[in-house]
Amino acid sequence: MLNTWRRTTVLLATGLLVSALACAADIQRLETTRDGDRYQLIFEVVLNAERDKVWQIMTDYENLPRLSRTIAESHILKTEHTPEHRVSITFHACILIFCKTMKKVVDIEARPQDDIVVTGVPALSDFSYSVEHWQVSAEDAKTRLRYSAEMVPDFFIPPLIGPWLVKSFLQREIRGIAIRVEELAGQ
Repeated sequence: MLNTWRRTTVLLATGLLVSALACAADIQRLETTRDGDRYQLIFEVVLNAERDKVWQIMTDYENLPRLSRTIAESHILKTEHTPEHRVSITFHACILIFCKTMKKVVDIEARPQDDIVVTGVPALSDFSYSVEHWQVSAEDAKTRLRYSAEMVPDFFIPPLIGPWLVKSFLQREIRGIAIRVEELAGQ
């Protein structure tokens, strides 16, 4: 009985690992640094997906929650011009036993089909500073996503263990988003 349970567990784990690897994005760079309260994140990934599909997913601001379990909701507040939007995003994240709901209002400018610049509005956000930049480019039938961000949370993060937890969370989150974008583009 114990051997059957072990074999079943090993087969299940192997199946989950193989399926995760089959859709896993090719992460080429992932760096998170902290300087005081400022966090910087640089990420580069090659997705097994067409660039146009990835672009469509990345610019569907009303449906950002499908990219991550952390994003609870997103709403377009206003559209200035076709490439410019103000979007409200609500995040709910748990790191170990610490859970926090955060709001961020951002101005998003989608520049001619390859750049997305996301600038936080501090007066309406839980971040005193936030600038994110996405570059979306085709590489044959694949898509290269480059992401860089600088952000300063406007809420308390425990000084000793907090920065390490935040860095770890950001890395996990961005990996998950890349894999989810790849999955959605393949549907």
